[in-house]
Amino acid sequence: MKRLPVFFRLWLSGISLPARRLVISGSLLLSSIVSQAQIIKVNPIDSYLSKEDMAYYSKIAAFEVKFYNTVFDTRKNDSCVVNIDLYGNLKAYNVVQKNGLNTTFIDGFYTPVDNRVHVYKSDRFMGVLIHETSHCILENNYKRSPQWLNEGVATLFSNLIIQKGEVFYTPNIPYINFVKDMIYDGKFNLKAFFDYSPHDFADHDKRPYVYAMSYCIVYFFVNFDIDYLQRILVQMQQGQTTMDALGKVFGGFDKFEKRFKDFYKPEVGYNPHLYKYN
Repeated sequence: MKRLPVFFRLWLSGISLPARRLVISGSLLLSSIVSQAQIIKVNPIDSYLSKEDMAYYSKIAAFEVKFYNTVFDTRKNDSCVVNIDLYGNLKAYNVVQKNGLNTTFIDGFYTPVDNRVHVYKSDRFMGVLIHETSHCILENNYKRSPQWLNEGVATLFSNLIIQKGEVFYTPNIPYINFVKDMIYDGKFNLKAFFDYSPHDFADHDKRPYVYAMSYCIVYFFVNFDIDYLQRILVQMQQGQTTMDALGKVFGGFDKFEKRFKDFYKPEVGYNPHLYKYN
């Protein structure tokens, strides 16, 4: 199996640094962005995307494709098409969201049936757009993927930033502290997490828990050794459950859970943040 290039291994080697540089390259056109990453078609609906925002988004989207090309050992994402409806009117967007998800409390979603990203242009739309783009590219590689993988990687990407023309990651500290709190309180149960259904990710009350867990699982892999994620993906695409795949790759699910808990073990003097979780 192809191992990840060096820049991935330098990317996330510790939890304490606020940001690390990522090396990435790509070119773009502005109306329909065509880069080494993919083809991006933006349909502004009562909104617009500035030239600067387009360039910013294109560069991070190029990294997303490079990531997925690597973990799935492919080049097909270079031609992946991302169709984006960008709404400037919240009322109009909520009608679409209500029809698609039967809810109106999130700023973006992806519909695989028509391969379309729907985003409301709020003050935080860029992170949402990057997040939803990940869903589109993952769907190009893995149909009906486990929800923890789908949301975990997308959340990892939504924490990418660009400074001085280079891509950096910033760890999602609230989600990391969420998991630390559960370990600190003795209420952490990784097996129970995998019993949650995809519908729970759209539940307003359960979202903080399931998103924090999903992100922290992916964040663990890119710190520990992302080659293990590659191996787990192979097992899952062959029909294994997540727990069975983790058990096979780590020599037992309990061994994986121990490594995970050791990674997020609260340090001496840790002060819990009193998050609510299910």
